[in-house]
Amino acid sequence: MYAKKISKDNTLKKEIENILHLCDKYDEENDGEYSFFGEPVKEEDMLKWEKENGAQIPESYKEWLRFSGQCRIAQNTATFWGPDKFHSECVPDDLIVIGELIGDGERVCFSRTTADIVELFEDQNTKKETFGEIIKRISSILGDDGDLSDERCDEILARIYEKRRKRVLEDSEE
Repeated sequence: MYAKKISKDNTLKKEIENILHLCDKYDEENDGEYSFFGEPVKEEDMLKWEKENGAQIPESYKEWLRFSGQCRIAQNTATFWGPDKFHSECVPDDLIVIGELIGDGERVCFSRTTADIVELFEDQNTKKETFGEIIKRISSILGDDGDLSDERCDEILARIYEKRRKRVLEDSEE
């Protein structure tokens, strides 16, 4: 059971509690322990990173970091890092990678200049209002029964279809 202390004034408290519940359920149904939530990140470590890198960590992600630094959710459904693991490899210059979703190359980032949360998959950037939207998406991926939700299945099928369509177009151009 993932009984982690969540500050009562954490703006993501409800979303975090739901993720913990879904992780417990996932583990129970799959007979194992497939999630990990590390220690919270200290405020001074967040401030130090911001000063050294000349960028603001989005407040909504700081709320997550106050709950857990390094974490893994339901195997490779999602992985997030603290400032010591942020990186900018293989993403546009303005983005800083803070985690990964689904293990299929989808990354969660924030903008160095605007502090917007961004989902990045292949060449598509999708801006999110807060990190809470990412947590809600993870909850919908896990679904209430621990299986992939219908929404996530549709999304995966759409990506497969789009990749196949691109390959067919590329092949026909050759």
